[in-house]
Amino acid sequence: MAESKSDQTIKLLEPVPEELLTSWLNEFYGKVVDISERTVLRHRDFSYVERIRLNEALPESLIYKLVLPPWDIEQDLHERVLVPSISNSAQLYMSAHYGSTTAMFMEDLGTCYMKESADRESCQKFAKNLARMHRAYSYRIEEIVEANILRHLSGDKLQDFGYSLARKLCELESIDRATAGDLEKRMDLVANRLGGETLTLVHGDLYAENVVLRQTKQQLIDWSWFTSIGTALIDLATITSDHEKNGVLRQFKEDFLESYCFESGSEKSQIIELLPMALALERFLFLSWLAERKSRGIFGTTVGHVDDLVAQVIEQIRASAKL
Repeated sequence: MAESKSDQTIKLLEPVPEELLTSWLNEFYGKVVDISERTVLRHRDFSYVERIRLNEALPESLIYKLVLPPWDIEQDLHERVLVPSISNSAQLYMSAHYGSTTAMFMEDLGTCYMKESADRESCQKFAKNLARMHRAYSYRIEEIVEANILRHLSGDKLQDFGYSLARKLCELESIDRATAGDLEKRMDLVANRLGGETLTLVHGDLYAENVVLRQTKQQLIDWSWFTSIGTALIDLATITSDHEKNGVLRQFKEDFLESYCFESGSEKSQIIELLPMALALERFLFLSWLAERKSRGIFGTTVGHVDDLVAQVIEQIRASAKL
């Protein structure tokens, strides 16, 4: 942990040349199009996202995303796994490549997010829709496994994941051997409690800020590197957590759980008992992202130094998966 605490290692993703973007848009629309407005929504080291509005073209707007590996898994997800009618996700209109950069042109779902606009009724509706989505993908799990593009978090694979992560963090000098041993014990506990749960497609970053309200629909965005094959409890743990990304939805946690359990046929008391384990597992996933960053020589993040965050996340795991 001797690296400088500066963020000098973070280099924002470079947008592709303007003429290339123009050619991609012309290819998609099948004619020369005129951009009326461009709004940058996110600009990070592995991703760049814009909303582009066009004159006299349908669709009138779209989301333009640039991503670098490993974030480019989103293209595979949209092309090979996600079914928009099941996942309530945006459609991928077209993808293209420029060196190691993947460009995606996606359906624009709007700007009304559940983080700011949730009420009791919309939370109950989303909970039921989420339960239906998890159930639908559980029926397709063999097909999703065979696609071989997602992390598989079940049974002994959970322990393999946790142990490998602990070793990697040790090799990166983010933790010492004693802390690695403690993480392994926490993962043993998580695997013991969650390893036998029904498998489904897990969003992995399911917070209210990633749910768009569009007329009568509630749609999920930002399926990404955190998406995995695992227990639905991971998604349920994040969307009902007290994280600031959940915004006003936090007021309706009990309503959300009631509706999800009703639709899924689950016992609420059993779900509540397992949620801390699922939250710990989600934190392990975030730890793996921090390890991925540091292994690429990137010691900073948008919210702090990697090793500082590793220490914070480990404390969160300890608080959830208590020995």
